[in-house]
Amino acid sequence: MAESLETRNFFPALQRNVTPTPSGSTVVSYTSDLGDGSPILTLIHGYPQSAFIWRHIAPTLLGKVSLFIPELPGYGISTRSTPSKRGVGTALLSAIQTLFPGSRSVILAGHDRGARICHRLAVDAASAPPDLKITGAFLIDIVPTKVQWDKFSDPAIARGYFHWPLLANVELAVRMLTAYGGGRWVREAFQLARKSEEGLRRLEDGVEVYVALFEKEETIRGSCEDYEAGAGVDVEEQVADQREGRKIRVPTVVMFSQAGLGARIDVAREWVDWVEEGVPYEGVPVGHGYGHYLPEEAHDIVSEKLVAFLREFSGVKLD
Repeated sequence: MAESLETRNFFPALQRNVTPTPSGSTVVSYTSDLGDGSPILTLIHGYPQSAFIWRHIAPTLLGKVSLFIPELPGYGISTRSTPSKRGVGTALLSAIQTLFPGSRSVILAGHDRGARICHRLAVDAASAPPDLKITGAFLIDIVPTKVQWDKFSDPAIARGYFHWPLLANVELAVRMLTAYGGGRWVREAFQLARKSEEGLRRLEDGVEVYVALFEKEETIRGSCEDYEAGAGVDVEEQVADQREGRKIRVPTVVMFSQAGLGARIDVAREWVDWVEEGVPYEGVPVGHGYGHYLPEEAHDIVSEKLVAFLREFSGVKLD
């Protein structure tokens, strides 16, 4: 199954692309281009998943906005690149430039590690390629990486996010997860993150896809290198951002699980210091017991809010 996933199109209504980038990474993505300079919405997945997490949301947007849905480099389908969020984000923007002609606006949307890439790109918006203008950020179930590390002083949070320091120790983590079984690790991860039976039911048809990808040592290593960057260069960049006043300057929505991330962290409040004063910003808790994997567990709620965000801030004309 893992081998066939490397060439499978998860979105038959979209174009599957294999795009070399200057970083050395080859980015696999699924796209739909409405042409005429139409805005592009990214949908970027997180750990331990693939672009398949957007299977419920992408169809609701097809024909309404141009779509760019990448497989994260190092996660089993796209090949590895520089693992920092800035490095991966730059590779993704390069792929967008190749696939979408002309000057375009880009609305960044992502979940988990993908949302961290979106955060980095939103802060760096002024440095985006001249034909790409970043106009919005829609972040799902994260607080800034620096904030998350700071919260490890809370024992309950440290226990819940134990995988952060574990995976950041790449060589040890690769040996341990390979010995334990990457697929077994993924199954356990979904069980540990479970907040409701309904949420688990809604994502279970994707679990075997993610399990198959993490049976490969290269996926385990690539994803661990992502976490290593998240414990090093990504944090250092955010510390410098805050010190030098670099913040998100585009309209921003942060959706989060009230039962999960929001249970011990005031997520909406934490983001206030990371968005430029006066820039439209909203923190949106998701209830009903849904957990971390909101694009699957709460895809209907996420889709509705995403459409509203596009309509209000990104110049997208939706029915």
